[in-house]
Amino acid sequence: MPGYTRVKNIIYSKFGKEPWYNHILSYILQRYFSIEDRMIETFRYVHCHPNNQKTFSYEYASILRDSGSVFSSVMDRLVKETSSVSRRLNINDYLNWLRQEVENIHLIAAEINYPLPCTLLVPFNALKDGNIPKWWIAYNHVKHIEIDKIHEGNFENVLNSVAALAILLALMEPGGIKIKLFPYIGFFYPKEYMESLLFFKGASC
Repeated sequence: MPGYTRVKNIIYSKFGKEPWYNHILSYILQRYFSIEDRMIETFRYVHCHPNNQKTFSYEYASILRDSGSVFSSVMDRLVKETSSVSRRLNINDYLNWLRQEVENIHLIAAEINYPLPCTLLVPFNALKDGNIPKWWIAYNHVKHIEIDKIHEGNFENVLNSVAALAILLALMEPGGIKIKLFPYIGFFYPKEYMESLLFFKGASC
């Protein structure tokens, strides 16, 4: 039988009592909900549908930059506060930390709150093969060379980046916080069932 298990707030369980934790949690709470509202607002102009996968705009690029920046800032602090690393960190450090601290993070899906047959986003799916998520690569391109890479600020990349941030928030919050855009974050099983519900069919997250 197909099933669903809500993701546990594993990061909070491990580090929630540390003196530095509330500052990081407060930051992601404030920034995530602002980004979420902006993403929902775009649905007035671009229908929330996988057929709009490659639709790009400067607003999408802006949301992608903000999502990536918040993800980077939060992960940078989490890694530095929980390890002895003093050098400048990068995405590989962040992803390695997530793989170590969150079992099967590559299988965590966020279900978008929209009336469509297929609603699941799996923004960390690339980690199963040791790869960097496509949305992160797009974030870096838009951040540094937007004039040439504006097309990567598209619906697919920005939606996956917001879903990644929502998953990170779900792992960090103490419980009871309502994420409007992705009310169900967790494990959908079996694998075939999850794959049948992917919002972007055949897309590499």
